[in-house]
Amino acid sequence: MTPQLCLGTAQFGLAYGITNATGQVTEAIVAELLAQAAEAGVRWLDTAQAYGNAETVLGRQLPAAHDFRLISKLPAQPQPVISTQDAEIWEQAFLTSCQRLGVGSLDALLLHAPADLAKTGGHNLEAWLLGLRERGLVQRIGVSIYAAEDLDGLNPELLDLVQLPLSLYDQRLLQDGTLAQLRAHGTEIHARSLYLQGLLLTPSDKWPRWVSPGVRNHHQTLEALAEERGCGLIDLALGFAREQTDLEAVVLGICTVQELAALREAWVGSSPWQSDEWKTWSLHDAGILDPRCWPNS
Repeated sequence: MTPQLCLGTAQFGLAYGITNATGQVTEAIVAELLAQAAEAGVRWLDTAQAYGNAETVLGRQLPAAHDFRLISKLPAQPQPVISTQDAEIWEQAFLTSCQRLGVGSLDALLLHAPADLAKTGGHNLEAWLLGLRERGLVQRIGVSIYAAEDLDGLNPELLDLVQLPLSLYDQRLLQDGTLAQLRAHGTEIHARSLYLQGLLLTPSDKWPRWVSPGVRNHHQTLEALAEERGCGLIDLALGFAREQTDLEAVVLGICTVQELAALREAWVGSSPWQSDEWKTWSLHDAGILDPRCWPNS
């Protein structure tokens, strides 16, 4: 199947993204983006309690009688030991999310930190999530991960949906079989970081100084390929994404109506890739692929 589009909303509540030069998206632009996204057939909106006031902004600006399916995430739990009493806190946080979004239920609730399930008392969190689904308050539960080992030891019953990083440069979870294994167990997959927070769409001469020369040269070669084929970097990035048949959706953040227009045009266009040649563009340097490894400045 061809993946569907999911609009990421971190930038609606935060000045998110290493290439984001405009800061948090204004509510007027959010309203316009949501209207145009609905017109473009975007099916999902991905948000989180940790995305500043994104949920509140969405609740105020969602079009009336919209058909978006909403996904949110429970923040990482700071306590080292999880108790039965914590369920009251999660329940209130979930109900607050629904209230902010103006809905009675969600398509999915994910854990921002699946490692919370491995803490002492983690079974209490697992039981609450399963109960949330049983009560019909969410259609699906799942986790957001950075690496394959984040899935180790998790109850498969918790994995209706997994959000994970994937891009032309970051094919680690594709190459190690994680995507295929998840799909074989019936898990739906949403891929994020298709643009590496915008780096993949940015000319290498505008990249941060900390990027290694080898990675910078790799990107310069991709720029040359785009010029040779008469397309943009966005066409190469999204052409790769559309060919990933194990994905239900790809999560893409947008800050302006111009970015959404470019996304719509590239998404419906023909892929510039010949056969599976995109496989040769993967990198294995966590220093560029994992934003947790990036310098703070």
